[in-house]
Amino acid sequence: MFRHIPIWMRFLPVVLLVLLSDALFIVNQTTQAIVLRLGEYRRIHNDPGLKIKIPFIEEVLFYETRILDYDLPSISVTTQDQKFLEVNTYTRYKISDPLRFFQSVKPASEIGARGRLEAIISSSVRNVLGKVELRTMLRKERSDNMHQILEEVRTVAEPLGITIVDVRIIRTELPAENRNAVFARMNSELVRFAKENRAKGEESAIGIRATADKEKTIILAEANKQSENIRGSGDSKAIEIAAESFGVDPDFYEFYRTLESYRSSIKSGSSFLLSTDNGYTKFLTESLLK
Repeated sequence: MFRHIPIWMRFLPVVLLVLLSDALFIVNQTTQAIVLRLGEYRRIHNDPGLKIKIPFIEEVLFYETRILDYDLPSISVTTQDQKFLEVNTYTRYKISDPLRFFQSVKPASEIGARGRLEAIISSSVRNVLGKVELRTMLRKERSDNMHQILEEVRTVAEPLGITIVDVRIIRTELPAENRNAVFARMNSELVRFAKENRAKGEESAIGIRATADKEKTIILAEANKQSENIRGSGDSKAIEIAAESFGVDPDFYEFYRTLESYRSSIKSGSSFLLSTDNGYTKFLTESLLK
């Protein structure tokens, strides 16, 4: 039966299968495809699904639609105050315009994108950090520097069909040969700053203590003045009351004053030799005789 079929027709299914397999391609949800005909751009496929191309004449390049990462190798940077740094950056980007990317980046692949990004980011990092001092890398200005680098890289990368999502400085180190000298200088600066602050604190403390002592003296003087006034008023009132009381009963006044004299003159263990008719002891003898 197969003897009557020409030889070329026997291979026709195989040829058709090969042509069909080369004519069909699939675009995934995470990729985008650009179709080239003899090396020239023809069309772009952004939607996922099964697509068709001309076999052996057209070829397809696939690019990621997801955000890609790139760690830039360590680069040497000289700051404005002539300090040398080793800087590492971390970049997140995506291929947003496949046609621009194909036309501008050679080779038009992730390898080519990383090569272009390395040159762009290195130039921007050296440009920005070369205008600032080392100490700004340890302060809040660090975020401002990173933002400036991000904007510069984003502006340069946009015509390449690359959108820069973020650029971060992940590591900043001093070269080993300069590290000890810089650390010693930074330590001396911190010691000087600490001494200045301590001196200002002592000066403020002396002023505060002097003010407090002055206020204390004034308050005590006012308190003593008021207490003396109150005590004088009390003594005057007591004398007035006593005078009124003793004026009413002179005998009681005499008796009270004598008892006060006994208490001040007769101490424990004291002895006196007085006659019984002595006027000074009349109240005492009268109480004993009773």
